[in-house]
Amino acid sequence: MVPSEAQIVIIGGGVLGTSAAFQLAAAGHQSIVLLDRGPIAGGTTPFAAGQTAYLPAHQHLLPFTTYCLEFFEHFAEFTGHAIDFRQHGSLRVVLTEQHLPGLEARVEAARSLHDPVEWLTPQQARSLVPTLEAPEAKGILFMPRDGYIEPRSVAAAYAAAARDRGVTICTRTPVTGVELRDGAVRTVQTAAGAIRTQWVVVAAGAWTRQFCQPLGLNIRAVPVRHQAFVTAPLPLVSATQPVVRIVEPQVYVRPEAGGLLVGGYGYRPLSFDMHTFPRRFEMPDLEADQIYYQQLTEAAAASFPVLREAVVIQERRGLPTITPDGQYLVSTVDQVQGMIIMAGCQVGGIWASPGLGRIVADIVSRTEGLPAAAFKVDRFADAYAHETALRSRCEQVYACHYWDMF
Repeated sequence: MVPSEAQIVIIGGGVLGTSAAFQLAAAGHQSIVLLDRGPIAGGTTPFAAGQTAYLPAHQHLLPFTTYCLEFFEHFAEFTGHAIDFRQHGSLRVVLTEQHLPGLEARVEAARSLHDPVEWLTPQQARSLVPTLEAPEAKGILFMPRDGYIEPRSVAAAYAAAARDRGVTICTRTPVTGVELRDGAVRTVQTAAGAIRTQWVVVAAGAWTRQFCQPLGLNIRAVPVRHQAFVTAPLPLVSATQPVVRIVEPQVYVRPEAGGLLVGGYGYRPLSFDMHTFPRRFEMPDLEADQIYYQQLTEAAAASFPVLREAVVIQERRGLPTITPDGQYLVSTVDQVQGMIIMAGCQVGGIWASPGLGRIVADIVSRTEGLPAAAFKVDRFADAYAHETALRSRCEQVYACHYWDMF
């Protein structure tokens, strides 16, 4: 049953919304309601690769990324619920000298933390990942603290931990609107009744921009289709091998149930206006771009020849949200008092979820916690105010995701 009143209402039961629910409750806030029109983790979340990458090329992000890493390393201790986090490291491979500075910046970040990283030869890399062939690589960096997480387990654990701390979770409860009074949040309207509230956290994933438009908010984040695939089990693939990211073709490869999960960026990027989707659209209904899959397979097979004969047993696709500068959105907005936006996951919402949820809790608690100035929703001022310019820019950002340009 939907309560008639709450201090905080969270709209969206994906990994960002559930993280916000947990972090708010863990910070001592009470009377919290989380709403979703479907089940927990029913949007893009379960189709994610769940990879972690805590060493950024831009040093100002290091406090945020290290917080996220340490949270996942101690997830069960913090929440009381275990997740499937496989911390077997990652390899970042560059094939041209142009992208070597990105590796060197990550080495500097590791040194500032006194964390181990290691330059590898192609032969050493292949000893860790036997199906990898990159004999001409200009640089290969091994980062032992990276890994990957089964994505649905994260949202489910956040939700369970939030409920343990008194959060009311209402699934199959569509939100139909937010009522404002004197420029402030007053009521959240749902199909099951209205909820009076002081705070609304919008974590609606691909629907965030669409949801906020009737409130006069022009949120600079658009959903861009991302696709990946999983192969049948392959010889020489180990469950303990590291994630591999190859920078120039922008592909990632990691183990998955004895086979390989393969995804990538820059292949026919396409953004969407969610107004054009049917009302009952669900993420599995998203149409596949088979040319994208062909281009991705060809690019990945250059370094993983085993993929040329591999059998694909699963296609994954979702609609992560992208911003014009490749940074997250999490803050209040000037136009509506009591509203917090969580969006712009940059195809990394699983990984960023601990920090983004923590920032939401800091805002409501009025405390200084993680540095969040770079994530202000209103930072774009009048830039990218028109739909065409915004979508074009966000598609460009997605197309250059691994190139440390933004």
